[in-house]
Amino acid sequence: MDDDARVDDGSPASQLIATRFENGTQGYVYDRRKPFKQIDFNNTYHYSKVKKQGASHVLTVQYQKFSLVNVVLSLFPILKWLPRYKWKTEFHQDVISGITVGILHIPQGLAYSSLGLVPPVVGIYMAFFPVLIYTLMGTSRHISMGTFSVICMMTSKPVLEYATILDNRPNMAINSTFLQSDNIDVGLTLSPVQVASAVCLVVGLWQVLFGVLRLGSLSVLMSEFLVSGFTTGAAILVLTSQLKHIFGLKLPKRIGQFKTIYTYIDTISMIEYSNIYSIALTATVVLINVIFNEYFKPFISKKCPVPVPMELLMIIGGSTLSVFLDLPNKYGVTVVGDIPTGFPEPTVPPLWLLPKLAVDGLLIALVAFSVNISMASIFAKRDNYDIDANQELLASGCGNVFASLFSCIPFCASLSRSSIQYSVGGKTQLASVISCTFLTGVLLYVGPFFEPLPNSVLTGIIIVALRSMFYQVTEFWSAWKQSKRDGLIWMTTFISVIVFDIDIALIIGLIISVISLVLVGQKPSIVTLGRIPSTSIYLDLKRYHVAETVPGIIIFQVAGAMNFANKEAIRVKILKRLQQSIKTRKNNKELPIKSVILDMSTVFYLDPSSSRNLISIYQDLLDKGISLSLVSLKGDIFERLKRCKFFNTFPDCQLYPTIQDAVLFLGKDEQITSS
Repeated sequence: MDDDARVDDGSPASQLIATRFENGTQGYVYDRRKPFKQIDFNNTYHYSKVKKQGASHVLTVQYQKFSLVNVVLSLFPILKWLPRYKWKTEFHQDVISGITVGILHIPQGLAYSSLGLVPPVVGIYMAFFPVLIYTLMGTSRHISMGTFSVICMMTSKPVLEYATILDNRPNMAINSTFLQSDNIDVGLTLSPVQVASAVCLVVGLWQVLFGVLRLGSLSVLMSEFLVSGFTTGAAILVLTSQLKHIFGLKLPKRIGQFKTIYTYIDTISMIEYSNIYSIALTATVVLINVIFNEYFKPFISKKCPVPVPMELLMIIGGSTLSVFLDLPNKYGVTVVGDIPTGFPEPTVPPLWLLPKLAVDGLLIALVAFSVNISMASIFAKRDNYDIDANQELLASGCGNVFASLFSCIPFCASLSRSSIQYSVGGKTQLASVISCTFLTGVLLYVGPFFEPLPNSVLTGIIIVALRSMFYQVTEFWSAWKQSKRDGLIWMTTFISVIVFDIDIALIIGLIISVISLVLVGQKPSIVTLGRIPSTSIYLDLKRYHVAETVPGIIIFQVAGAMNFANKEAIRVKILKRLQQSIKTRKNNKELPIKSVILDMSTVFYLDPSSSRNLISIYQDLLDKGISLSLVSLKGDIFERLKRCKFFNTFPDCQLYPTIQDAVLFLGKDEQITSS
């Protein structure tokens, strides 16, 4: 028997659709039924509208489920996994992982804090205070929170804009490209730490607000290509900010548009005053790290699961060399300087500054959350556990609010630290507690050892750490090949970061992304379907050359959303293709088209204006002596059409559950329906 067959006693309503399906090892089963119109199909199989629960019902159910215990467990996920923690098998792995990551926090904290224009010790604070909160509230078991280059770089913008004392000297407003102090009241002075901690508080408040409002899906606004282009451009900014340490120059501080270009111009104009010793130190650190990472690290990792902390060794070596050779005094090499011991006293950031930082804080909050959720998802997928985006927002937000009291800047996940925490066997966020315990000793006793550390050594560490971001340039080519739209988003965001301020670049990237989505929505996919011989399968005629047109009938498939933005495009496309098909079939001496079938199986949304547009198409076709039939309507689309009183004009007898049903009812010729 054919895969699809028909039993005919002369009338279309008595035809039987007989389809053979393979049923595993049981051979074949046959689906034999009469063709249906939609109204008969609904009656036969007892169709009913799905009742949506009202707001009062939802609130009642939530109230009944409410339990203080559940709320506490939801806010503090550690209370769920800690009682089940396997101390005998997992604790030693978390200890090793925590100490390893704690060691890595030292060079990264000292280096990245300079990107935020705050003292080096702030980077160590960031690896301690907010991490404790995240351990209690976070849902990811593996990400390592603390400093992140891009977030530190984004924080430097408001610090430059509002801090009145930088590098132990007043800011000077020379022109629109230089640092301005007009944004603050005369007589008030703010240190970089005060501004940075205020930014941290604003970021935390935004994230808590988003978490409370259950806006965890906000991350979808930032596509992977937007984030890639943004972070690659930010890596260029980070490198640019380190030019003064690479060449040992005192460059004027720039803000505003074209600041990156102006910084390179300043560097070139002052290149003759470069400190050769700073250049040599930076080059040496970069060279040693690259050689180690490329040639020795792969070999050592096979022999020893714990990674060699090369960055920390560079810092220890640089500090020792600075002391023995007296690099600051004899060779003019700038060093880190004073690093206080102990913990900072809790201090409330300047609250009057918060409204001025609202926009900067919002953008930093979005970027930090996007990075956090991306990294958390990677490790959750590897170890087959779930993360909660809304809880991640709350954890990050509360961590930032708490950390703002202790001179911190916004914290974020780091891919390098997270990868190491995972690779050396870390099982839970208990590794972060071990890391914090280790860093307590650093804060209490070891800090002064790093005071003679040359800034050029930290710059070398930053440059090496940025390599993975520079490699993201290759993602542009893959994005361009896969989708011109995604490639455009990547390049536009990347160039905007370099040319404009980092916050403006993010806004531009988001706007381009939204516009591209709107433009895509305005260009609906409409294909003409044909039937594969001896089957009830209907496929795109342009892609499947075996498919054949159905005599007297033309079948269109609409994919996507039908809304006010694309309604006219849908109407024009359908009528234009219909006219072309009428002409083609006339030239080929085929049966004239008397029926149009519109396959709605891939339409997931339809608004009232599109309902009226379908009526307009129906009436246009009726004037031409051509009928219109709709097939495969989803339940919610069917209900929407009913609410729009669509069936007051359009006859419901012209609805069908499948294309085959419509073809069998509409076709009169044996060639149309026989298999």
